[in-house]
Amino acid sequence: MKPLSYEMSFPEVCSDISKWKELIMETGNLPAELMSGEESIDVGRWYILYLLQEGLNEKAEQALASLDRGIYADTLGGAWLYLTDMSLLIERKDFSEAMIAGEQSLRMLAAMDTDRSHVDYIAIVAVIIYNLARIHHSVGENLRAEKELMKAQKLLEKLAKKNKSRFGASIVNAIEASTTIFNSRIKQMNILAHYQVATDLYLDKAHKGITQAIHDLVDSLQKEGDLHLKIGNYRDAVKYYTKALRYQKKVTPKMGERELRLSINMGRALLRIAARQSTGEQLLRSLLPLAERLDAANEKNEIQALLEHKGKSFDFMGFLKKIF
Repeated sequence: MKPLSYEMSFPEVCSDISKWKELIMETGNLPAELMSGEESIDVGRWYILYLLQEGLNEKAEQALASLDRGIYADTLGGAWLYLTDMSLLIERKDFSEAMIAGEQSLRMLAAMDTDRSHVDYIAIVAVIIYNLARIHHSVGENLRAEKELMKAQKLLEKLAKKNKSRFGASIVNAIEASTTIFNSRIKQMNILAHYQVATDLYLDKAHKGITQAIHDLVDSLQKEGDLHLKIGNYRDAVKYYTKALRYQKKVTPKMGERELRLSINMGRALLRIAARQSTGEQLLRSLLPLAERLDAANEKNEIQALLEHKGKSFDFMGFLKKIF
């Protein structure tokens, strides 16, 4: 999925900063001269936009980090800065931090006493949702990405009717993204069908006690579980992980690295089922001693991260319903 332009969601400035724009474009740097309040605020965020348009993302990140966010509190400009953080973090594939930045942007918008039908307001919301679709598509959760993209498209269509030159290109990107996600879902379904056929083939041999067939069956069941987890079929994911663990026990009664991975994935799926979150938490806690015994540092960190963030996932779409 292509990112939407930073300029498309950039809120209009409230003061005349023409001379400062010229100076920035001439020198490439933020003017050192002291500027008055509103003018300084507008120039500060326009400078970020300038750096991004020039492809100087690293310098833009440094400038963002040095800004006093307090002076942008409860403003569209402030919400745009957090949205920009989100977009840059997505480019770096830091999806967890990108989600946090998106939440900060959305919360700032919700706290503002302003016209929520204003194009700048809707533009920021639209890009937040589009970015969510980008994140979920990147991690293979295409069902969620599809729902988010549909919402973003509706907002972008609404904006394009008001200003085609500003928002027209974004509609094209969103349409292309729809095709990408649709094709990805078809590919996932085809892969799932392939795994199901393979599982059926291995199952018959496994029942005859053929060790290699059992290993192949466990591998196939795990892949089916992983794909169900990605596409949001959490109950099916748990079902396949449970079967995989049961057959794995036939060849290796002792818990090892493979059992640890299967169990972590099952715990991840259980946490996403409201009625079974406590079961998922108990399972993950019980796996910590195994991870320590196996000296599996990455898996231990993964378990701890899952337990730390259990139930804390921000409901973007639910929050949006409160705004609009």
